[in-house]
Amino acid sequence: MKNCNNKIKNTCGDIKPLTCTEFEGDVNSQSNLIGESCISGEEAIQDLYNQIEQLDLSELGSLCLDYVQEDGKNVVKNVLLKFEEKICELETKIEELETTDICNKLITDCNLDFGVLVDDCGEVPTTLAETLQLILNQINTP
Repeated sequence: MKNCNNKIKNTCGDIKPLTCTEFEGDVNSQSNLIGESCISGEEAIQDLYNQIEQLDLSELGSLCLDYVQEDGKNVVKNVLLKFEEKICELETKIEELETTDICNKLITDCNLDFGVLVDDCGEVPTTLAETLQLILNQINTP
């Protein structure tokens, strides 16, 4: 084979099939070749292809996460980045929930009808503490 475009593979002389090349490395813990001896390069590569095919991500994205796809497919890197993004978002919300005292929680989105129940300045309470104190003041006022 002549040296086309200076590629090393084109300087090897006679090319032999990968079935004739012994694999000298270690297979990973998911390999079907664990315990096998005399593994060929072809067997090792096919085993890796089989493991990659088991990484089927096609069903992801049908619940609450939208993934950035490449060529219409979910890619492990993008899935993991989305997981990290969502975990960080949830971590921030959990920290807020854990560090904000219940009495300081805003109740403005509760759509409560306070009627004539307002503070001394005529303001409707906005936190749970303000609401409870206003109710207690009303109950304790003779």
